[in-house]
This record gives sequence, C-alpha cells and structure tokens, in this order.
Amino acid sequence: MTELQNWDNVVVPQRHITGCIPTGFEWLIRYLRIQAVNPQTFQEDFDLGNNNSFNSVAGRIRERYSNIDVQSKSFDQGIEKIRKIQSLIEEQKPCLISLALGHDLGWHIMPIVRVSNRRIGMMHSANTRGNHTWGFSVEEIKWRHDNLSGGKDISWIELARP
Repeated sequence: MTELQNWDNVVVPQRHITGCIPTGFEWLIRYLRIQAVNPQTFQEDFDLGNNNSFNSVAGRIRERYSNIDVQSKSFDQGIEKIRKIQSLIEEQKPCLISLALGHDLGWHIMPIVRVSNRRIGMMHSANTRGNHTWGFSVEEIKWRHDNLSGGKDISWIELARP
C-alpha cells in the first residue's frame, strides 16, 4: 500500500454544496504548500456553481495563477484511470478522482490518499474533527467507471521543476 505522506494534516471542509471541485483543488494546493493563493476565499473564488468541472475550474485557476499547472485527464476504461492514480500516488503526487455515485446520482470529487493493488482510499469529507475517508476496491471503481455515467476523469497539479 502506498499512502500520501502526512495527508491527514491537511483539513479542508467544503463550504458550498456545489463546491467539491474547488474544495478538492484547495486541498491539493494546501497539501503541496503552494504559496500566493488566498485559502480564505479560494472556494468562493473558484466555485462556478452548476458549471463546475475539472476543466472549467482548472481554467479559471490558470487565469488567475499562471504558475499553477492543473492537469486533467479523462479515461475511456476504468483500468487506465486506476493505473494513472496508482502512478501519481506512488510518486507522492496527490490527485482528485471523479467517482460516479450510482445511476442518475451524479458523482463526487475526492482527493486520493492511499492506493494498493486491491483498494483505493479517498477523502470523502472534512470538518472540525478532521478528515473522513471512504475506501473502494479497485474492482468497484473500475465497475463504476465502466458502467455508470460520469466520473471518467482525474485531476492533479504538476509542480515546476527547480
């Protein structure tokens, strides 16, 4: 099992019902210790309401902070998505997953915090008591990806090399 180092020290509660994508990006920015970003208003500044998607929010972030290289990738097959997630976490690069919740139930955006060949752990929510995680088998995530609508992509931030 590979786990992001000290991920549980970064607690970012979601402040708005439509804000799981901006909250996820705020979590990535805090985890990566990216400076010159206002965490007090980040979710409000980048919550596009019903227009939230990885690409739309990432585009808005890049407009304001050209130094933040937000990447997103959509996958045709669930196994491809799993392999990319595993690769990123093994490199200690945090990422966000879009996970389909069920037929016509939409999806949820969550930071991935641990991976193995059999299970993936993600941060479901956070509050004043800390982070709350969900875990799914790799097979369950593949099935959701391949059989439900939505939840086909992931996103992460590439740091500039010194």
